Amino acid sequence: MSEHYLLLGNPGFDLDYRRLDAAASRYPTGPEAWLRRQVLRHLLDLSNGKTDGHHALGYEPGKGDLRDCVVGYVQSDPERKPDYRLVFREIGPDGPGKLPRRELLAVKPRHGSNNIYAHVCARLDRHPADRQRGLNRFGDRPADSGGSQATRQAELDTKRAIAHAWAGQQPLATSRPLQVGPGPPRTYAEASGRGWTPALTAATSRASRPLPATARPGPTGWPPTRAAPPWTRG
Repeated sequence: MSEHYLLLGNPGFDLDYRRLDAAASRYPTGPEAWLRRQVLRHLLDLSNGKTDGHHALGYEPGKGDLRDCVVGYVQSDPERKPDYRLVFREIGPDGPGKLPRRELLAVKPRHGSNNIYAHVCARLDRHPADRQRGLNRFGDRPADSGGSQATRQAELDTKRAIAHAWAGQQPLATSRPLQVGPGPPRTYAEASGRGWTPALTAATSRASRPLPATARPGPTGWPPTRAAPPWTRG
């Protein structure tokens, strides 16, 4: 029997989805609308435990320390390979008798300059060059999407158990529950129950990207190339 999860989303994920939703609304018969349906279906599968993601992530200099994160794949065209990534974290329940949680961090194209992992690092306040304190408990194997499904599932199961047992694995303060009901929802409002106000989205977006005063921000809020600032080093 599949375990059910409480989905959490932060304003960064909300922004990602709103962009997909806007494109789907402009082209209701195109691949944009298909992609929106597939993302919503993936959210339902994550909520009801039908999927645990494709594979666990790891640490790679320049891409960041995401050893507590998981990536899933989504298609924008049923005739092609999955071309979007959805990244989330496994988090234990917030008290006895409550559901374990899955925190949605980003959904973006797999290819191109808009690197999803850089956005995930920025949203988690992690510099792409740094290892994170506490994440050694997840092991040190590089992220690998290859191998058999059974091998990848075993690693997902192990890392999920570690995340649920670690009190330090907590959601971002800006993350909010997404109430996903039975059956594929037609809109994001149906999937989330309620949206964030523009003021809250803007405020938390700025707060999730701390930068030294002299840094020149890149497209994700981090300097494109420079040594890790002192306040991010473990």
